[in-house]
Amino acid sequence: MSEETAPAEASTPEGAERRIAALERALAEAQAALADARVTYQSMYDMLMQVRTPIAMWRGDDFVFTLVNPVYATYLPERQLMGRPLAEAIPEAKEQGFMDLMNGVYRTGEPFYGNELPVKLYSVEKGCDELRWINAVYAPVRDGTGTIVGVCHFGVDITEQVQARQAAEARAEELRRSAELIAAQQETIRVLGTPLLPLAPGVLAAPLIGPIDAQRSAQFLEQLLDRVAAQGIASVILDVTGIETIDTQAANELVRAAQAVRLLGARVLVTGIRPSMAQVLVQLGVDLRGIATYSTLQAGIAAAMSAR
Repeated sequence: MSEETAPAEASTPEGAERRIAALERALAEAQAALADARVTYQSMYDMLMQVRTPIAMWRGDDFVFTLVNPVYATYLPERQLMGRPLAEAIPEAKEQGFMDLMNGVYRTGEPFYGNELPVKLYSVEKGCDELRWINAVYAPVRDGTGTIVGVCHFGVDITEQVQARQAAEARAEELRRSAELIAAQQETIRVLGTPLLPLAPGVLAAPLIGPIDAQRSAQFLEQLLDRVAAQGIASVILDVTGIETIDTQAANELVRAAQAVRLLGARVLVTGIRPSMAQVLVQLGVDLRGIATYSTLQAGIAAAMSAR
């Protein structure tokens, strides 16, 4: 149909009916699309209202609340949010940096993803501010032309997880400090358990207290030999009065210490051997030849002094 005949045809009854029919089809299609959009919008709205995470939406650069789901509202009880600017409805949002955060999203269009964001909220139940942690997304809201018209928020409250982790970290730190304290105490006990006491020029007493293991024996022997060599010690008294029992390892360590001291030219005296210990030493076949033994420390000191 040419442009010249179109107006004439439209003016005929048949042409007008076709034109009306086309408009009615277009209107029906638009109404159907609008109904579908309303159903989709209602479904999305219902979902946002029912999810168990805080969700909110703001419009404009003053961030007026246009959507608040029930979970979000529970964090701010007794406050009127809908239709109010954020700074007016939640003044503390500016103090905690959320206004700057949202301004950045609104200006740049770049979403913000926050992990473990600390948020102070007033607790009506507790009557004071309560610190909570959230994982949150702040994203721009755009209109049909792509222009940014607002910001939306989706968050997940992770307060319980953060508190549980912090409690575990605090417990781990407590255990670490306890371990350090125990190690320090053990070192103190080790030092006190193997003191080297100068009795007179050239005479050194080493009272042994408690069990003797390989580590303690090595440390004691190193300290003893250093002292003997550095101070020219002539006599060393190894007092075992403080040792309740003795086994093969302890006996061998005792003999090894005595032999090492003798190699440096010092005399070795062992004091405080109990009858039960003497019996064990005999049964173990420990060779104490060349080592003077005395029943008491006093007797050993007297012998060492007389030999000076």
